[in-house]
Amino acid sequence: MSGLKLKSKLLLLSLLPLAVVVIAVMLIVRMEMQEMGGEEVQRIRTEMLSAKQTELKHYVEQAITAISPIRARSDLTRDEQEILAAKILDAMRFGEDGYIFGYDPQGNNVVQRTPQGQPGKNMINTRDQDGVPIVQELIRQAQSGGGYTRYVWDKPQTGRLAPKLSYSEQAPGFGWVIGTGFYIDDIDAAAADLEQQIRASVHATLVLIAVSALVLLGIVALINLVVAQRMIRPLQQTAAALQDIAEGEGDLTRRLPVDTNDEVGDVARGFNDFVEKIQQLVTEVKGAVQSLSQSTDSMKQVVTRAHEDAHVQKGETSQAAAAIHEMAAAVQQVAGSAAQAAGSAREADVESANGQKVVEQTIDAINRLADDVNRSADVIASLGTDADQIGSVINVIREIAEQTNLLALNAAIEAARAGEQGRGFSVVADEVRTLATRTQQSTDEIQRMIEGLQNGARKAVTEMQNSQTQSRETIVRADNARSSLQQITHSVSTITEMNTQIASAAEEQTAVADEISKSVQQIADIADQATRNAEELAGTTSQMSDLERHLNDLVSRFRV
Repeated sequence: MSGLKLKSKLLLLSLLPLAVVVIAVMLIVRMEMQEMGGEEVQRIRTEMLSAKQTELKHYVEQAITAISPIRARSDLTRDEQEILAAKILDAMRFGEDGYIFGYDPQGNNVVQRTPQGQPGKNMINTRDQDGVPIVQELIRQAQSGGGYTRYVWDKPQTGRLAPKLSYSEQAPGFGWVIGTGFYIDDIDAAAADLEQQIRASVHATLVLIAVSALVLLGIVALINLVVAQRMIRPLQQTAAALQDIAEGEGDLTRRLPVDTNDEVGDVARGFNDFVEKIQQLVTEVKGAVQSLSQSTDSMKQVVTRAHEDAHVQKGETSQAAAAIHEMAAAVQQVAGSAAQAAGSAREADVESANGQKVVEQTIDAINRLADDVNRSADVIASLGTDADQIGSVINVIREIAEQTNLLALNAAIEAARAGEQGRGFSVVADEVRTLATRTQQSTDEIQRMIEGLQNGARKAVTEMQNSQTQSRETIVRADNARSSLQQITHSVSTITEMNTQIASAAEEQTAVADEISKSVQQIADIADQATRNAEELAGTTSQMSDLERHLNDLVSRFRV
């Protein structure tokens, strides 16, 4: 199974259970049909045997009925009655070879008599080839009320032994055992023919089932091949893509089509997710390789410079030793200069304190001036507000004048309509209209004056606001000057302390110079070691460069 293709495995998985079911059905059908056939053969055999038994009994009863009246005849003696009865029985025939036989209780043949009319041969001890005492059994069955006896006897038509069935019954008044028999080999032949037909029917049924099963297997195989091909195609595409990646020529931009929502579709989706992650990984590795290449180049340059710097450092170390001796002499000069700087710093400290006091007085004066400017700005702003309110009142007066003028005009119109009665009212309306016109003109003049006053107030407010801004900026600058003076005072104090410390440090530097001279020698030794380390690092960098090229070759095999 492990060496079979998936398509073959699917075909086996679908056909093998069906084949097992077909074989099981054929076996069950064969067993059932054989069992039913056996039951049918047995039923036919039983019916045929029952029919023959009924026929035999009927013939025997006819024979007994035929001889029963003879015993009632008084004109015949007993021997004559028996001879007549024997003749009647011997003359009775049925079928091809059917006849009536009779025996007395001693086994003497009473039907086939001697020419003298005496009973025939005694056959009480006659047996067939199986040892069945035929006559004794016939007598026993007859004496028990009538019964059947089976035995083997020669069949005249074939000259061979054949099974025979006989029925015997006792004839009333004679004491004879009257009977007849049939060869029943035809029952066996009919049963054998029926068994042959049943076997042929079973065979035909099994052949039909087999042919149907083969057709069904072919249909199932065809359907399975179609379904398997649809199932296996995505798997083959997945295997081809994986093989392409495994051979190092993988196209990581390629994706499998996802056409189904079954397990095969899940495999395709999982493969696409896997390839996408691999693509991202290879892309990141490519970027890392490029960064590594740049880092390697940079490291080469750094190592080269470090190697050169180590040589330069070695030369500079000697110069540093000479410079240290010169530094010791310079330290003494620094100590003297530090003392002079300390005196100058103390004088600067006193002057900066005086300047700080002057600045604080200036700030107080500026603050008072700023307060005055703020109050003036508030007054001018209030004046602008009042002017705005006056403008509102003027607008109301103008509206009233316009309404009055309109009313006077309406009144003049009504007076004109009234004629002589409205003439006096018309004069009053004209006067009112004239007064309203003058009021409106005066209102316009006041409006222009108010607007001029408002504009002047606004300009004054703007100027006062600018003055406020400049006052605030002046205060800020004064505060900054005070802070600067405070910082200068603090710095001068710090400088004084530092000059004192410099003087002390200069003395300590003289002692330290000797230690530095010793350290310079150690630095020279370290420079030699750094040179050797730089050479080793150059070799390591070369190996990293080779590794970077190899890694770049590997990553370039994939297309992302």
